[in-house]
This record gives sequence, structure tokens and C-alpha cells, in this order.
Amino acid sequence: MACQCLRVDQLDAHVLDSEIRTIAQDSVDDIVNQMPVWISRIFEKLRPELKVTLDAVLWTHRFSRGASPGQEQMDIAYSGYSPKLITQHFVLEVFLPYITRRLTDLSGRMEFARIYAKLEAIFELGSLLHFLYFLRSGGHSTLTESILSLRNWNNHQPTISSVNYDNQNRELMWHAFRDVILLTYPFIERIRQRVVRKQKLVRKFGSTIGGSDTECVVCDKPAVIPMIGQKCGHVACYTCVATSGNSMSCPLCSEDKEEQRMEFLAKKLEEDSAILIDQ
Repeated sequence: MACQCLRVDQLDAHVLDSEIRTIAQDSVDDIVNQMPVWISRIFEKLRPELKVTLDAVLWTHRFSRGASPGQEQMDIAYSGYSPKLITQHFVLEVFLPYITRRLTDLSGRMEFARIYAKLEAIFELGSLLHFLYFLRSGGHSTLTESILSLRNWNNHQPTISSVNYDNQNRELMWHAFRDVILLTYPFIERIRQRVVRKQKLVRKFGSTIGGSDTECVVCDKPAVIPMIGQKCGHVACYTCVATSGNSMSCPLCSEDKEEQRMEFLAKKLEEDSAILIDQ
């Protein structure tokens, strides 16, 4: 061993071990979910046993390598981590909580459950206080390590080298660019939606506004104060409609005056535009 490792390395090792355990647990859950229902129900009842078995399999790495997978990734290990200490560590860290919880659940007695809950709360409080002390002063990263006098050491002497800030600068610039995108995207998307709706409006009514359809069907001239049929879509001058004697109905469609009533084209375009933009 070279020297005692930094607190951040110990925390990173614990995080890596937790992530590896989570990935393994998710894989086991996926396999169980693919099984028939009656088999899945059996495994669901034995979930605590599956978890402790999975932990035991992961802990075999410590017997072969002398360190957990997370510690190996961080190039640290416990000093004097013998098989006996590994076994004691496993019993305190994994097996004792499992057997206590399992016996409490199987007993079905509320007083045992209350006692276990109080003991668990006391242990969690002690672990929290110990963790705060570790963050303040270093030393053993967990309460179990403190009980067993386990201390993380670097496997190799850390080296001091020149720091290259190019990668950090690129990373900071990328994060800043990402934040700008996340901040402005809702506004950009809102503007894009308004533009798309306006384009739909233009495509829908462009031919009516700028094409030959704006010619009056009565006088065959460009419509003055154009009006459009609500159903038929015929365009006519206001004066032509008013003097046709059809009660403001389409001059060409006199069969059903109520269904072929005329309205001002500008008003219809304004209403349709408001509907499209508000959607």
C-alpha cells in the first residue's frame, strides 16, 4: 500500500459498488419477469433471499481480488483485508440486516417489528453521524469499517502532473450551450408553432385572397368589400349581395337561404386565423 486514500476516492468506490449492484439486480428482475407467472410469484416471495444471494456472489470478488469492484476501479483497497475480515464484513454489512429483517417478518409479531424499527433507526442515525464526521475529518467511510478497523489505502502512489484545462473548458462550454438550449427551446418551439399555423392559414386561404376566386360571381369584377358564402364559398361584392334581394344569401345558391348565408371575407379570415394561432 502506498498511502491512505482521499475521501472522494472512498465515496466514489461506494457509489460504483452501489451502481454495479443495481445493474445486477435489474438484470435478475428482468430474467424473473420473463418467467411464467407462477414461477415469478415464487421468486417474488423469495426476493430477500435473491438479494442476499446476489450480494454474496458480488462479494466473492473481494476474496479473489482483495477489494470490491468499486475499489478496484478507483485503485484502492483495505489494508490487511484477509478472508476472515471479508467474512466478518459481509456478515455485518449484508447477512445480519437480512436475517434480522427476515426473522422479524416471519414472526408476525408487532412488538418485534417495533423493536427492529427502533434498532434500525438508531443504526441509521449512528451511520449518518459517522458519515458527517467522515466528511469533516476523514478516516473510516462507514460505521462498519470503523467497527472492523478497515481503512482504505491507495494501491499506488498518486502522482502529481500538469493539469490540462482544454478538456475542462470544452466541457464547461458544452454545458453552457446545453443550458442555453434548454432555456430557449420552449420559446423557439412556440415561435415555430405560430409560424407553422400561419403558413397553414396562408395555404388555406391564400388562393381565395389572391386568386381569381376574389372576383364577384355577380358582376365578374374584383369584389369590393368581398363577402363569402358560409357553405358554398362563393365570393361576391357587398353591394351585389345587398341588392340581389336574397336576404344576404349567396346570389347563386338560392335553394336554401339559411345554409348559404354570406359573411364578410375579412371577418372570416380573422376568426380562422385566431383559431389556428390559439391551437
